[in-house]
Amino acid sequence: MITFIQRVIGFFTALITVISGFLGIDTVPCKKKVDDFRVTTYIRGDAIMYWGDRVYAEDFDIITDAIIFECATFNNKGEVEYDENKMETVLAQVREAIGDRDVHVTLNLIGPGCIIDSDVWEEQMESQSDEHNKAFESGILEDNIIAVLEKYDFDGVHFDYEYPVSRKAWHYYNKFLVSLDKKLGDKYTLGVAGNDWNIKFTNAAVEAIDTFEVMTYDFLDADGRHSTYEGTVELIEKLGLRGMPAEKVNVGIPFYSRPTDMATYWYAYNSCYEGIDENGWYHCDETGKDFWFNMPEDVAKKTDYCINNGFGGVMIWHYNCDLPSTHEDSLLRAIGETKGKYY
Repeated sequence: MITFIQRVIGFFTALITVISGFLGIDTVPCKKKVDDFRVTTYIRGDAIMYWGDRVYAEDFDIITDAIIFECATFNNKGEVEYDENKMETVLAQVREAIGDRDVHVTLNLIGPGCIIDSDVWEEQMESQSDEHNKAFESGILEDNIIAVLEKYDFDGVHFDYEYPVSRKAWHYYNKFLVSLDKKLGDKYTLGVAGNDWNIKFTNAAVEAIDTFEVMTYDFLDADGRHSTYEGTVELIEKLGLRGMPAEKVNVGIPFYSRPTDMATYWYAYNSCYEGIDENGWYHCDETGKDFWFNMPEDVAKKTDYCINNGFGGVMIWHYNCDLPSTHEDSLLRAIGETKGKYY
């Protein structure tokens, strides 16, 4: 329970963060290395089921946390929906690869989408939020989530609710996170993902959240380079985490790239790496577009920054974009080698 004193401290912490951000002061709140640095990755269920992607055992010598994605959703009634065959097939492959390693496995849940016919982004997000709010207020979503976690022996649940834009949407989301955390207790963890520009968690929600995956990608610099090291550091330090403790934060690293015009293409590193030049650029003859990739040296620099600035870990979007960690050009391997210098 949040005491009055904790609320006062939280208020002044948030106030200092806002003022510091306005003045351009580095507000990353912690420089002490965490005891156990997390390497968290999303694993796409569709990639395993429909494209035949493999999950490699050796990768889990590096990966500490796996988020199972595209295997479950929830609707506006608070019901959790999934295909049993898909869930069991994906989990079987992941757990076979993990073996007896101590890897934290959580279930990602995607909520209902927009139900209106509109080209206006704000209207789409408001519609999506209304559908989420219905689920959050259903009174049954928490218990339905726990039932699935128990059935499939997950270690926790994870939400990718990227765009609760309005104050109303954030009110319902924060309230739900606190309610869910109380029911999860100490048995299950609660993780959430969000954009650097859209973090409006209450103090109580911050307390409830165990890990926050900050999505520091899908942005370009003036040269069209995607999610550079310099840009990531600038975003994090400008952000100041808005009251989220650094040790709870996993900083996102893309194992994919977007074109220089940010068109709707997402190219995986493992499908392009042989054609990437010494400066990180890949030209696609089919589309005529250019893509800049995070290379092993970029991934290593980001990992080193996160370790030395007290972050809880890094987050990979997504596992299925990489080469096996035994490959000399693997991005995951670069993370593992960098972490190995400290742990």
